[in-house]
Amino acid sequence: MAERLDELGVRWERDDTMKIKYVCRKKFNRNYIPDFYLPDHDLYIEVKGYWTDAARHKMKDVQERNPVRILILESLSEISELQIKMLE
Repeated sequence: MAERLDELGVRWERDDTMKIKYVCRKKFNRNYIPDFYLPDHDLYIEVKGYWTDAARHKMKDVQERNPVRILILESLSEISELQIKMLE
């Protein structure tokens, strides 16, 4: 993903201190740390190769509780086909 963003000339950040609140299925408060943040597009990117029930719940809860834009990419082909227009 980082290589593809670099190819596109897109500035990105990856930071373990960047946390978005959500509530897990057991009703505990948790922090989601996104894979990438694109500050020029105010967009988070999550790369998911495999979905568990817990991961599905987490991403749904994150999106319902927070006014953030998240692009979820699920395969290498989606990453390689990523275009700048998809980020806007």
